[in-house]
Formats: sequence, structure tokens, C-alpha cells
Amino acid sequence: MMLPLLPLLLLSWSVCESASLPEVSCYIVNLEYVKCTWNQPKAPVLNYTFFAGWRESLTPSVPECPRYLLDEEGVSVGCRYPYSEPDRFRTFCTSLMGPGGLSVNQSHSLTNKVKLNPPVGLRLQRKGRVLELTWEVKAGYKRVHCIQSRVQYALNDNWQNANELVPGSMEFFVASPSNNSQYKLRAQARISSNCGESEWSEWSPLVVWGNRTDTSRAPPAVAVSGMSLVLYVCLAAVVLILLSCLLVHSERLRITLIPMVPNPGKNLTELIDTYNGNVEKWLCISKELQEGFKPTFTERTYPVREYQLLAQTSVESDSGVSLSDSPSPSLCSYSSTSTLPCSPDPSPNGSC
Repeated sequence: MMLPLLPLLLLSWSVCESASLPEVSCYIVNLEYVKCTWNQPKAPVLNYTFFAGWRESLTPSVPECPRYLLDEEGVSVGCRYPYSEPDRFRTFCTSLMGPGGLSVNQSHSLTNKVKLNPPVGLRLQRKGRVLELTWEVKAGYKRVHCIQSRVQYALNDNWQNANELVPGSMEFFVASPSNNSQYKLRAQARISSNCGESEWSEWSPLVVWGNRTDTSRAPPAVAVSGMSLVLYVCLAAVVLILLSCLLVHSERLRITLIPMVPNPGKNLTELIDTYNGNVEKWLCISKELQEGFKPTFTERTYPVREYQLLAQTSVESDSGVSLSDSPSPSLCSYSSTSTLPCSPDPSPNGSC
């Protein structure tokens, strides 16, 4: 069945005609092989036959796809075609044939349709005051000067703009990294414009440096020296002593300002039972001080009488004594004792 279709296939490759769906898309993977895929219609599911080749190298005996790509149901959805380095500057023609002799013919320019594998072997380490990131790009040829990389890093999950490096460079530096921050870095690669610019590869896996809960990725803890340990212990002891002094001082102030209320019952019991009410002995007053409170002189006492004027009325009392109501006053005396001196001439009725 292939022999009658061979002239038709060669004719389609000579003009590189384009057809309708399903379309075929092709690109070069890591400069190692060409990967072509096509859209599979939802229904019915068909197995297509794929032919491809470079226009300048087409021959009457065009091989079929050497390695089909299958989906989960075993239906062909793509092809992996061999590649060599000069071929990407040529036109790549494909023919997708289905049941009944239908075919889809396309031509592809793969000069810029190259996608490298993501960088591998990323290594992040600190050197002095910089953080150094290195990696490798394993492409299908040895022109390292044609490979361009770019790096993007995040500081505490805040991603910065990607930095494109000069072709051939595979190291990146972060200046003055902080031990209290976390850094995440990743890299991409492509063919530079000097060698036929290609698409950027996928991002490489993240590498992390800085404070993390995962101790395997965290920076190693700095060992505490013996001198630092002794200094910390002495400082803690001094702080403890100062706090103790402040506490004692506060207790003394509290007792002075707010003294305890004494128990008077205990003291008065001691005064009555032990000292028989002798305050001088209870207060331990010296004899000299006791003698100082005693009087050192004596005074004579003198009698004092007080006179009161009474109105004389002739009122007869119940006792039969008749009192006069004459206006002439009469003197009534009351005696008392006083220390005031009396006149030297006593009155006839005995008053002073």
C-alpha cells in the first residue's frame, strides 16, 4: 500500500504544502532530537502514520517515524525524529497520513525552535561576603560559549527580576547576603543570539539558602566559643545579684514606710504582771532620770474662805428659825484651803 502513495508523498515534500487539521508542531529538544506532536481529535480516535525529513536531504526512500510517542491509551500522538547539528538551519517537512489516504503536509523552520533542558547540578554556597550559585547545562553539543543563562532569586519569598548573564557564564553572585533572610534561586538556559537564538528552557529546581525550619537546608550553626560562654555566665550572675539587691532594698523600704501594728495587749500584760504597774521600770528609765522628775521644794498650805451676800427676809422656816428681810446684806462664809497668804489683821468675824 505504501508504494502507490510514495510519489504523492515525494510531490508534497517538493512543494511543502500545508494542510488543515490536525496540525503538527515540531521543535528541537536539547539539540539531541526533533519532537513532533499533533492534535488528536476527540472522536473517532485514529492512529496516524508520520513521515518527515529535511528538504535538502530528501530521497525517494523516506523512512517512517522511527519512534512514535503514545498516550495512555496507546494511540500515537507524536514522533521522535533523529537530529544532527547543522540540520536546524534547514527546512523540516512533515507528512501526517491517516486512514483512507488522507495526509497533512507541512514545512517547519526550526532555527529558533530549540528548547534546552533545564540547568542541572545547581550548587549554592557562601564565599566571604557573597553567595555563589553555579550550575551546568548539558546540551547536545560542546559550544559552551553559545549557551546563555539567566538567574532569578527571591528574598524572603519576594521574587526579583531575572538577571541575564553573558553567554558562556554559569555562575551568579548575590552580594552581602543576610543571615536573617532566606534566599531562593533558580536558573534557565537557551542558545544565544550569536548562535541562533532559541527559546528559554524550563526553570531549574529551586535551591534555598538561609533560615529555614528544615535544618538540612539551613546554614550550619556557629559554635559558641568557651570565652563567650564564660562571658554569658558572668553577665547572668551579675544580673541575678542586682535583682536580688533590688528585691531586698524594696522589702526594707516597705517595712519602714508601713510598719507592723504592735500588739498592745501583750505589752500591757507584761506591765501589769511583771512590773506591777511600775511604768519607770517597764520603760527601763534610769534612776537619774527618775530623780529629775521629783519636786525639790515644798509649799505651805493656807486656808481660804469665800463670802457670799444673802438677802435678809423675815421668812420663818419649818424649823422655827426666823430670817430677816432687811436690805442690809449679811455675809456667809465658806471655808476652803489655799496656798495664798492671808492679811496680818484678821477681821472680827474671823474672815481674812
